[in-house]
Amino acid sequence: MKHFIITGTSRGIGEAIAYQLRSSGHFLHCISRERNTALISNSENMAYYEFDLVQTDAIEALMERIFSQIDQSQVEGLYLINNASMIAPVAPIDAADSSEITRNIQVNLIAPILLTSLFIKYTRELAAEKRVLNISSASAKNLHPGMSLYSAAKAGLDVFTQSVALEQNNSNAPVKIVSIWPGMIDTSLQSEARSMDRAMLPTVELFKQVMESGMLTTPEETAKQIIAFLFKEDIEHGEVVDIYDYSK
Repeated sequence: MKHFIITGTSRGIGEAIAYQLRSSGHFLHCISRERNTALISNSENMAYYEFDLVQTDAIEALMERIFSQIDQSQVEGLYLINNASMIAPVAPIDAADSSEITRNIQVNLIAPILLTSLFIKYTRELAAEKRVLNISSASAKNLHPGMSLYSAAKAGLDVFTQSVALEQNNSNAPVKIVSIWPGMIDTSLQSEARSMDRAMLPTVELFKQVMESGMLTTPEETAKQIIAFLFKEDIEHGEVVDIYDYSK
């Protein structure tokens, strides 16, 4: 049995990944702030955890709960997909509320760091295939005024990925880790950006033009590409990979 721990499965890419990973040989551990009843009712071999990743102090207990349900002697592969993220607050940093700033960094950076740390800790002796995919963003490089937090968190996630890969190179049973830029996708994050006031996001028209020109891909197509990448035999350990370039 292959086990998959996936965050942000209530909608968007995370939901699409979960749907496409459903299989008799797979067991899914889905984490999201809101319960996805449609996904649960259409799936077998699944445990669902209603959990807000802003609760970083409780992530260790969550991972203890998940791993208590995994018989590692029967595991063929174990995978962590850090997908959950949030774009808010979209505003000049001096106009952002302190609590919103904290929440953004907790969800986009601290939570995936903690989940990765605990994943490696709990699988230290497991000889089966182990992989972590951090869903990042080209916003780590392509900067927009009003999105400093989102960009900073994604850049931090990329550097974290590269650094952890160096650590795992010295492990007897290494975890392969990759950071992925999934491209421009028609998700709630894009919708939220398009709805912003120009004073908060000066480049809002760019997000509208991307949608109107048909440049956005669907979560389903992106999930397909991500899953294909996840199972690559020669996965680019420690790299930051642009899925758009990879899929050409």
